[in-house]
Amino acid sequence: MLLKFALLTAVTASPAKDALSQLYVPSDMVAFIEERVAAAPPAVEGQPRILVAGDSWADVVAVGGNDGFFGKVLQKHGCNVAAPTTIAIPGSTSGTWSSKLVLASLKAAAKNYDYVFFTLVGNDALDRLPECHKNDPSKSGKECADDLLAWALPNMYEIVDGIHEANPDARVVGFGYDTMFGGKGCSAVTHDIFPQCFNGQDAPAEEANRCFNTQFLRIQEGFDWLDGNRTFFDSAPILGATQVAAGDTKASTDPNDRHIDMDAMGPAKYWPTYLACFHPGIAGGDDSGANVVMEEFYKAYWSKQLSCSGGSIAV
Repeated sequence: MLLKFALLTAVTASPAKDALSQLYVPSDMVAFIEERVAAAPPAVEGQPRILVAGDSWADVVAVGGNDGFFGKVLQKHGCNVAAPTTIAIPGSTSGTWSSKLVLASLKAAAKNYDYVFFTLVGNDALDRLPECHKNDPSKSGKECADDLLAWALPNMYEIVDGIHEANPDARVVGFGYDTMFGGKGCSAVTHDIFPQCFNGQDAPAEEANRCFNTQFLRIQEGFDWLDGNRTFFDSAPILGATQVAAGDTKASTDPNDRHIDMDAMGPAKYWPTYLACFHPGIAGGDDSGANVVMEEFYKAYWSKQLSCSGGSIAV
C-alpha cells in the first residue's frame, strides 16, 4: 500500500518528492480513503466525529484513532468524541487533494463527519521552493514564497469549499505547522528550501534563521486567509508549542501574543532527524514532539469546540 512508503526517505526534499510522486496513483488513493472510512467505527449519538486528512504531518499525529497522539490527547482531557478517522496521505500536496478523483473521495467521506482537520502545503513547499530558486536564482525568498502561496491557496480554497459543499454543517480546521528543522543535519533541508536566506542573498549570516522562518511560516498565513474568508473554516495555530516546551523564553503560546523565537529552529528534541526533520517526534511519550503539538492543538481549539472535562483522565 502506498502509505507504507518510509518517511525516512524524506530527509532531503527533492529525492523524497521524486520517489513519492511515483507512488501516487489517484485510483489507489481513492481506494485507500474508502478503505479507511469503511473501517471506522459507526457513529454514536451525541459523539462528534473527526476526519483527519492531508499530508504526513497529520498522519504522524493522528493515525491509529484513539491510539494516536491526537486521539489520546482528546481522551486525556475527557472529550466526548468518537475516535478520529485518519485518511492523511504522506507526501501529498494541495494539488493532490484538489484533484478531481481525490477531492470527490474526500467529499464523500466528509458527509458523515462533524469536523475535518487537515495539514497541507508542507510538501508543496518541499516540491516548489527549491525549484523556484534553481529556475531563477535572482528571485528572493519572499518572491518564491509568493509563488508558493499563489499556487497552493486556490487548491486550498477548492478543498475546503468542496468539503463545505458536501457537508455544510461540518467545521473545517487546520494550521500551518510549527517551526521545525532543529534535528541534527536538518540544516540541509532548510538550505534547500530557501537558499536565499543562507547564501547571503536575502540576509546576513546572523539573520539566516529569521529569514527562513519569516518565509516558511507564511504557510500559516495562508491558513489565516482561509479563516478570514470562509465562515466554516478555523485556523488553529500551534506556533511556539515546541519552543516553549523546550524552555525558549523568546517564544510564546499566549493566544494574545503567540509567536516563535524567529532566530531559532524547532528544538532538536522535538523535531528529530529520524522523522525527516519536518515531523514532530513520536518517541518520549508525553514529552514527545507529537504530544506537545497535540496538547497545544487541544488547548487552542478543541477545548472550545468539544464537550470536554478539561482535566486529565487515565487512558
